[in-house]
Amino acid sequence: MNKNVLLLCTDNSGISIIAQAILSKYLKGLNVFSASLSKNKPIKVEVKKALQKDGSWSDEFSSKLLETLHAQKFDLVILLVEVSAKQTPDFGDDTTLIQIEYEEPSYSSEITLDKFIKTVKMEFIPITRDILEL
Repeated sequence: MNKNVLLLCTDNSGISIIAQAILSKYLKGLNVFSASLSKNKPIKVEVKKALQKDGSWSDEFSSKLLETLHAQKFDLVILLVEVSAKQTPDFGDDTTLIQIEYEEPSYSSEITLDKFIKTVKMEFIPITRDILEL
């Protein structure tokens, strides 16, 4: 049975999309979702280009609000922004909730964005494997 992972951020246009693309590509057997807690913006063009270059882009990726995933159950939720206890939705006792904050990379710099994608690969893949016992 596939496990469900949710990546939550501020506007679901950059960091969360990158993390979704990386986990989707490199960890088979996962259903990976990304969403925004409060607002969503179109995916940054630079993010799409960098992920295409990496070979991890999918046209299925889109920016969305968390409320659009209300019926979905998650095994792991990763908060990519600082969220107060009041803002954090209740995902239930069967969901592991962790927080990994990143400073926004410079999306205008291809080199910086490529380095950020490598960082996400090195950090998210082992963390997700460990927590979900993959």
